[in-house]
Amino acid sequence: MSSFKETIEQDSVKNYFLHGFVLVDVDGASLNNWGKDSTNTQGMDNTTAVKKVFKNGRTYAVVSGQAWRYWWREALGLNGWSLSPVTRDTKVAFTDANPVKYADDDIFGYMRASKEIEKDTAGEIVVDNKGKPKKVDVSVTRVSPLKNSILTSVTPVRIANEFSSMTRQDGDVVPYEKQAYSAVLKGIFSLDLDQTGTFTKINRSGYKNITESAYQEILNNNGKEVSDLINPNIKRARLDIDTRRKRAKDTLIALKTIAGGAKRATNYVSVKPDFIILAVLKGGNNIFDNVAVDDDGRATISLKAIEDSIKDNKEYFRSDVYIGKATGFMEDTHIKIQDIEGVSIKVGSVNAIIDEFVKVFDTVIL
Repeated sequence: MSSFKETIEQDSVKNYFLHGFVLVDVDGASLNNWGKDSTNTQGMDNTTAVKKVFKNGRTYAVVSGQAWRYWWREALGLNGWSLSPVTRDTKVAFTDANPVKYADDDIFGYMRASKEIEKDTAGEIVVDNKGKPKKVDVSVTRVSPLKNSILTSVTPVRIANEFSSMTRQDGDVVPYEKQAYSAVLKGIFSLDLDQTGTFTKINRSGYKNITESAYQEILNNNGKEVSDLINPNIKRARLDIDTRRKRAKDTLIALKTIAGGAKRATNYVSVKPDFIILAVLKGGNNIFDNVAVDDDGRATISLKAIEDSIKDNKEYFRSDVYIGKATGFMEDTHIKIQDIEGVSIKVGSVNAIIDEFVKVFDTVIL
């Protein structure tokens, strides 16, 4: 990290992102479903299909980005975060939208449309000309600093129709059918480090992150006011550095214990990454999206694609590249990449690499 310190200090605009790439190896999985299978040829009404997409006439298994985020958020809750409570209304549901109190509101974003009774400086309720309490709009929205793709299989899959039946009751058995697949799933994500723990209050779509009182609460509790990266006239309230670093670290560490998926009782698989690439770059484009390739029906890692991605973007790196691979996964693939023009390549197990990488957040990155 020391090799990037001078570059970071010279950057007038610190538009930094943690970019990540993962591979997840699953066998007999039924992770994410979309209801009845319209292509079912068995004549069964009670059939559940897995999510899939089609490309070049081939079928690829899919886990929605929403499902992946749900597992990720759940892992953070199990790791000690107090998750923002969800309120259900007639047609909508929303979190507390309090990123100061709830770290998941900060990292995952929110949208809450609501009004509250207006009060004057003395705390008295303000009424309109009809004598009714006057309400003010307190709607807030926040674009998620954490962005992730869907998880999709690297190679085309053959989806198996798995016939099952409920037989533990009197009378006829109840047949049903579900689908499953084996695949190596790939996905990318990024965490906007500038936006983590940083909020605006201006009355503009997407910029009204917090209320005036929450803005002042941050400034009164070791926070500070900073300028927007694009428009210096827009001021933002930023949480203290220790809180921001902890939230960024915890978000990444949660991938070590992430779990989830449908049909876990009978089709349980691990959704923890078996392979991961991590780096901090200046700019929001993830450069590692093409490093997993289909080698005649077999998912493989292209070391040349990794090398070329680093060479082509070396000027944007603000950390070394960290690569983790689980023992037993793609055993014939050995990650041997030489350091590339000032960018060091650090290799280890998935958990060890995550633990090593989060130390980057203790530098001037945040």
